[in-house]
Amino acid sequence: MPFRPVVKNPKPDGHKSETNGSAKSNTRQFTWSEIEATSTIKRKQNGNAPTYIVINDKVYDVGGDFVKWHPGGNVVLSQAGMDATGAFDVFHQEATHEIMANFYVGDLAPGQVRKQSDFFNDVTRLRQEFEAKGYYESSKLYYLFKLLFNQSMWAISIAIMIRFPTNLFAVFVSGLIMALFFQQSGWLSHDFLHNQVFKNRSLNKAVGYFTGNVCQGKLFMAWTSFSVSWWVNKHSTHHSTPNVHNADPDIDTMPILAWSEHALELFTDVDDATLAKFLVKYQPYLYFPILSFARLSWCHSSIRYVANNPNIANRFVENATLALHWIWYLGFATRYLSTFGALLWFVTSQGGCGLMLASVFSLNHNGMPVLDQQEAREHDFYALQAITGRDVLPSIAADFFTGGLNYQIEHHMFPSIPRHNFHLIKEQTLALCKKHNVPYHATTFTKGTFEVLSRLADISKTSLEMKKQK
Repeated sequence: MPFRPVVKNPKPDGHKSETNGSAKSNTRQFTWSEIEATSTIKRKQNGNAPTYIVINDKVYDVGGDFVKWHPGGNVVLSQAGMDATGAFDVFHQEATHEIMANFYVGDLAPGQVRKQSDFFNDVTRLRQEFEAKGYYESSKLYYLFKLLFNQSMWAISIAIMIRFPTNLFAVFVSGLIMALFFQQSGWLSHDFLHNQVFKNRSLNKAVGYFTGNVCQGKLFMAWTSFSVSWWVNKHSTHHSTPNVHNADPDIDTMPILAWSEHALELFTDVDDATLAKFLVKYQPYLYFPILSFARLSWCHSSIRYVANNPNIANRFVENATLALHWIWYLGFATRYLSTFGALLWFVTSQGGCGLMLASVFSLNHNGMPVLDQQEAREHDFYALQAITGRDVLPSIAADFFTGGLNYQIEHHMFPSIPRHNFHLIKEQTLALCKKHNVPYHATTFTKGTFEVLSRLADISKTSLEMKKQK
């Protein structure tokens, strides 16, 4: 579900509220078979058909022009045909219920109402408790410090480059510091775009551009060269459907890496099945080299997303800040370094950042259960977040390097709580999972990495066995 600001406009054209001027007795009653028939997979056969989601036993139609109007774009379709109560609650303000009344089309029939699990209800109460305790309030001084600290890394990296342009070791160190700067800027953008810092969502997004693009009174996303629109769409969908095959874009890494037996079914869908089989066969050994290309891959995806989506919000800002990033980045390298030095700096900063970012992302969910869409429906929203997440045990080093995402389960269950408060909610979250026998996995950074490699090895072996059976 979206991280973008709630739109105040009451409704787009073509939608009328069913709650006003309509007698209660005339309210349409839905069965789950009707609702599930409009899931994203089935609606592809008829793009103009209604698309239903359920929130608190009420049915809403998010088909037609809803996606174009919706501040979060097509992320809402990840919940099509499903009970979206949990996803809606954690990512929307209370006032959004009033806006959704414009898309209300009926209720679940009395015999179709599904009682939320005890775990779901307890998490809802815990979320209200955390709000009352002020855990959703951010420390502005903390984030000011993070902004200034990040900028100091950028300044140090550039200063070393300018002062020692012919010293290859110094250029290498400068590249590593720039890689760390990119990584830490990514974590900071993540916080702002999750609306963890300010109550005003527009301000969060503005600073998200600042931290992601340029900085120092300009735009932030140009620092990291990741498109805000691309990232929000991708990351929101991930939060909505974590580790769900054919739904979560973060595990859609074929033909490069296969994270589950489900992914092996996609061999026939790739352009070069022979290459895919080679990569999967050796994926435990190719894992770290592949991660070094992660940042360049995401930069490429950002550019393609902006180029191919003319209707995205702030298109001019997206294009300008992406261009500005490469202007300053390549400008410094070509101005002060030799051709070989510039190449060394480029490879170190890009490859180093790819390793730093992707090694953390991979720990968050990879190697944890991957569910197909039917299996995912058997779990409520909060249970799905816990089952598919992996916490990395906290320490000063882990908290810094992962940007607080070592509290991955807590973050997924309470995504708007700022990272500096995660330690305050960890024990209660763990206790609640234990109470309801919901899996909660926490380990060290090193052991978690070996778990990821072990999963890759298992899938590699499975692919070889499948090949022998043919």
